[in-house]
Amino acid sequence: MKSNPLSTALAILLIAGCASTPVVHYAPFGEVDQDESGIIEWYEFKAVYPDASPKSFLEADRDKNGEISPEEWEAYMEDYRPE
Repeated sequence: MKSNPLSTALAILLIAGCASTPVVHYAPFGEVDQDESGIIEWYEFKAVYPDASPKSFLEADRDKNGEISPEEWEAYMEDYRPE
């Protein structure tokens, strides 16, 4: 499934001046990938983490392609998982 270019553009435009809002609770990839496409898009991320900033999404999207893969998600969750 192709990502929504509008969502990606919005995330990139809003990053300027946004403070990072770390994800505070662990969510399995499948819980966030609501349409089961195999990637997490901005709108899915925002639905699960409504207070998160676009910067948080882009931190998780390590290759900056506008999508979060399962591998990127697990790495991101490791960064913010409580000790």
